[in-house]
Amino acid sequence: MNTKINFKALAFHLLVPIMLLFIILMLVPEYSDNFGSLGKPFPNIPVIVFFGIYVLMYLVFGISAYLVDVEEGVKQKAFNYYYISLLINLLYIPIMFGTRNLLVGFLWSVLLLVFVFLTYKEFRKVNKTSGILFLIYFVFSVFLTYYSFMLYLLNK
Repeated sequence: MNTKINFKALAFHLLVPIMLLFIILMLVPEYSDNFGSLGKPFPNIPVIVFFGIYVLMYLVFGISAYLVDVEEGVKQKAFNYYYISLLINLLYIPIMFGTRNLLVGFLWSVLLLVFVFLTYKEFRKVNKTSGILFLIYFVFSVFLTYYSFMLYLLNK
């Protein structure tokens, strides 16, 4: 592993996903109202906490991608899964709360979970620390899937 920090690559992996998230949120401005109007499962997460956790997970997502990016060798498969996971994740809020279709939102979160797991497996092969960080993101995705399913059950 290269011990010198590549600030350009680090900034790209940290900032681009968060900027894309903010763009998505601007395109679906009523997401917090839609989320707030739903019956909530345990734990009842306020919208600001949900959003904060989302941003934190995007930071973990970005750091993990950076650690893979600076490694030598073939990483194309890992980044293919990573970009698909990022796209699925970015579209979760518009699908779940923009369309207000909680069943489709839940199924979308299952799809996200599958791709996060595939990304985790590939990232772990390239960089163990990246794999550990992505495991944190996988746990978050499991929780997101549970929460989406419970939102669907409580509000169908």
